[in-house]
Amino acid sequence: MPSSTTGASPKKPENSIQHEEALDSLGIVVGEIAHDFNNVLSLIFGYVEMALSELPEGERARSDLEHVLAAGDLAKEMVSRILTFSKSTKLKQEAIAVEKPMADAVKYFRARLPANVKLNSAIEDQKDKKVLSNETEIYKLINNLCSNSLQALPEAGGEITVTVDYLNDSSDYVQQHSGLTAGAYARITVTDNGCGMDIDIIEKMYTPFFTTSREDDNAKKRAGLGLTTVYNIASSQDGAIFVDSTPGQGTTFEICLPLLESVVEDKVMPASSTPKELNTKHVLFIDDESSIIKMADQILNQNNYTVTSFTDGNEALEFFRKQPHQFDLIITDLIMPTISGTELAAKLSAINPNIPIVLTTGFSEKITAATCKQWGISTVIKKPFKIQELLSIIENLS
Repeated sequence: MPSSTTGASPKKPENSIQHEEALDSLGIVVGEIAHDFNNVLSLIFGYVEMALSELPEGERARSDLEHVLAAGDLAKEMVSRILTFSKSTKLKQEAIAVEKPMADAVKYFRARLPANVKLNSAIEDQKDKKVLSNETEIYKLINNLCSNSLQALPEAGGEITVTVDYLNDSSDYVQQHSGLTAGAYARITVTDNGCGMDIDIIEKMYTPFFTTSREDDNAKKRAGLGLTTVYNIASSQDGAIFVDSTPGQGTTFEICLPLLESVVEDKVMPASSTPKELNTKHVLFIDDESSIIKMADQILNQNNYTVTSFTDGNEALEFFRKQPHQFDLIITDLIMPTISGTELAAKLSAINPNIPIVLTTGFSEKITAATCKQWGISTVIKKPFKIQELLSIIENLS
């Protein structure tokens, strides 16, 4: 039976390297688009919130603007989902049990199946077993794998089965699969009795927009990013994918995600309900987008902060070098053309190690607390951000 494994290996074959290069290219494009779109969303959030602050309760325009903010939140979530295609980002990761998002995906998919297709599920209830993931990503895993199975079924119909079980490091499965390191895993399995795949298709199936066409009466074209998404989600969580498929007999996908040994809760910084009435703090704000600069100036000035802004990181660095103790806080964008936000932060921190530095980014760079400390960064705020989120961070740091 042809099979494919996605996991750790000492040496990668040429087709694996080409596959990763294709995903990297896609990730770069997606990341660039998302960065620009998140800047636009930041502007929408900022100006709408400022307009809301000037409208009294009960005004019709206030209700309309609140709907705009709600739509912006949906757009923000959509961008986060799109970014799962990019290796440079992923949704916020937290300790979750996989049962709920799996059951939600099965329920959604089952309601939309043709009458001649049966969807079976056996989702073991083990809420004490958690993975570092996101409910959206688990939902997408199930939905995309089920969609792939549905496309593989003949017009006469067939069956799809979704299961989850749990493996420990002494299980035969873990020991027999070289793509898995020793440890415990949640194993998500999706099986169908469809057309199956030969080894040539298996080797290409994760390539973005790869298409197959079966030249018979039941021919269906399969193209898109479904399996690419599955691959990116699994690999971003240090998981592995195993595929068994035989032409004419069906396909089984097994996704193994590492279980957490212990659960560490994230500390959430409380939002400030009101800004300081009087403020003498001086903020250095750097972003290569002049529209973001203009909005930030307006927000901070309205909340009694003094602001000095630059669209060029090197110019900001030279200005700061001449008067390093003039400012109480620095806010810098991550992606800028002349110098990156992390490099800029490191140089600013070297000049004045005591000044708090906030890094803003349109997409997660897997920046850890350790790397933040190395660059002199106090905290990271993700674009698009809300006014109160920004003010809360400034107030707590300055």
